[in-house]
Amino acid sequence: MRLSFLLCAYNEEKTIERTLRSILNQRVKPDEIIVVNDGSTDGTAEILKRFEDKCIIVNLPRNTGNKARAQRVGLGYVTGDLVAFTDADTELDPAFLENGLPYFLDPLVGGVSGQVLSKKKNWLTCVRQIQYLIGQDLYKRGMGVSNTIFVIPGCAGIVRRRLFHASFDTVTEDMDMTLRINERGYKILYAPNVKVYTTDPTNLSSYFRQITRWHSGYFQNLKKHFKPAPFRVKVQMILPFLEIALSLLGTILLIPSLIFSNLLLLFASLFEILVVEVFVLYGAMKLSRKDLLLHLPSYFLVRIVEVYVWLKCLVSELILHKHESRWLRADRI
Repeated sequence: MRLSFLLCAYNEEKTIERTLRSILNQRVKPDEIIVVNDGSTDGTAEILKRFEDKCIIVNLPRNTGNKARAQRVGLGYVTGDLVAFTDADTELDPAFLENGLPYFLDPLVGGVSGQVLSKKKNWLTCVRQIQYLIGQDLYKRGMGVSNTIFVIPGCAGIVRRRLFHASFDTVTEDMDMTLRINERGYKILYAPNVKVYTTDPTNLSSYFRQITRWHSGYFQNLKKHFKPAPFRVKVQMILPFLEIALSLLGTILLIPSLIFSNLLLLFASLFEILVVEVFVLYGAMKLSRKDLLLHLPSYFLVRIVEVYVWLKCLVSELILHKHESRWLRADRI
């Protein structure tokens, strides 16, 4: 099988060279690398000139405003049976392709979802790594077993070319494509040995913009795909509602449990906290990162922001029927 690597970039002068070198340094080389420069106004185009002999560089005259639009242009140059993709602020583990390709020997596998790790920078990227631990080592492993994965992250995926779809009517094109693959009856696997190291927000305003796009895209895809999605995926898609409800309930119960010294209420409110603590301890040992334990209290504070943005996007997208169409980018460091 031929493998194409598709990378889209807009104003990524700070990170794109490291990303491209991580692709070129793969143990198993892609047959072709297509890079779409989506109308960058910084030094991205100059950096890409250094790679013209190794990559197909497509320079767009102006920014399309949406990653999926740039992907659609890039797909016109793809000749492979498989398409691997990442973001231009992310670096691949050298064995990313080597570990990911064998899964496609099964003709029923439509896509592979890799493991995302956060580059260590400050307390907020530490919080994001805790989120990745819970979201991947707990939730996504379970989704993989039950074949209910509904998002292959845009920074860590490989899919069959005939299933790659770049739709730009939502702001989370990766979830949109994944749900389409589910609807066509293919399996999507979680592969923790297919690793990437991504650049996460380092300040709260950037973090706020990023999760606003993620949560808005979730609700947009819920409206678009819930009806045609297989039942097993429908169930998984509504679980975030339960997760948010439990987080709110735990916060609400904590105050009366402390006031009235009610052990039952206290246990109910602290149960999720205990689960998180166990996973953070596991992650700290697994990744050799003691800082995860140090910044655990920050995780619970940031979760308040996360719940607020989730509810705000729910009201905006499902009740007021507004449609977030802006590609809310995180700041580059």
